[in-house]
Amino acid sequence: MNLPKIASISKKIVVALAGLFLALFLLVHMGINLCLVRPDDGQWFLAASDFMGSNYVVKVFEIVLFAAVFVHIVLNIILYIQNRKARPVRYKRQSKTKTSSTSRLMMLSGILIFLFLILHFFNFFFVKLGWSDGKYMVNMEKVNECALNGEEEVVMAKFADFERGVDVKSHLSKDGKWIYNLTSEEAEPLRGVEKVKADFYHVAADLFTQPLYSIIYLLMFIVLGIHLTHAIPSAFQTLGLNHNKYNGFIKWFTWGYVAVIVLGFSAIPVYFLFFF
Repeated sequence: MNLPKIASISKKIVVALAGLFLALFLLVHMGINLCLVRPDDGQWFLAASDFMGSNYVVKVFEIVLFAAVFVHIVLNIILYIQNRKARPVRYKRQSKTKTSSTSRLMMLSGILIFLFLILHFFNFFFVKLGWSDGKYMVNMEKVNECALNGEEEVVMAKFADFERGVDVKSHLSKDGKWIYNLTSEEAEPLRGVEKVKADFYHVAADLFTQPLYSIIYLLMFIVLGIHLTHAIPSAFQTLGLNHNKYNGFIKWFTWGYVAVIVLGFSAIPVYFLFFF
């Protein structure tokens, strides 16, 4: 019995399961992000992001998601290194096989996706944690509730400080629920009244109206599409779900799924660059 081989197969199965989980999550993430292109001043997207940021089930799912990303990346690196070490000594003239070319392509595209993920975290998730600066918002309804619950003097004093630095009407959402599109300094006077949350709608709007960021975003989803066209069939094969009877279906399903993901996410920068 060869234990290293069993360990390697186990790693591949975990990588495949984590990869398929992440691929499915992309569909959910795309659905939420497409709320950005709805012409409602960000109301749907703000409601979705507020729910995602306050629901405890979602918070548990977030931990699972980060664990899947970590496991997928780390195990892929380990498998790549193990495969390199397991190869026989190379001759000066080495024939390039389809397998080795695909392996290099997957590693390169994976590195690019990881680098973009760091940028994405810096612009969005780190803003939520307060590790990087962005745009912020406050729930106006909860500010009013504080005033009605016997804290009127404190609330009014802090709100007066806030009004001295901000034109409230220009930062009020259409439904009157949010005071949004605030810088960290502008939101500071309200921090003692109500929780100041990240305003991901205006963070996204500011980023996607920058041509350079939108071009990088579009290119990275093309890279992700290339990565997925190889990763999804490979995951099914690792899990033993490939067969001549339905390999054709897996192939066309993969291409269809990748097309939906790439086109769906690409619609967002196109909207902000040309129709916002």
